[in-house]
Amino acid sequence: MDFLEGLEEYNTAMDNAYAVITKQKDLDKLYKELNESDKDYFSLPFNFSDVPSVVDMLVEHYESLEDFDRCTKLKTILQDVQKN
Repeated sequence: MDFLEGLEEYNTAMDNAYAVITKQKDLDKLYKELNESDKDYFSLPFNFSDVPSVVDMLVEHYESLEDFDRCTKLKTILQDVQKN
């Protein structure tokens, strides 16, 4: 795997995590959307049991990409999680 392939897989993992955290998709839907050849490799960068650290990681990622709309949504989710 070269650097660009690794970066693409990392970005895919972050996008998958964002979709799950924001409840746009669940794991079943993500899995069903994969091509048959991709089903052996499913990119997610986190442990679902620690939502605050996942959200922090995603905020950092999207800040580096200057995707501030996603950051705002994630920070709102983090505040909601911390309230409970």
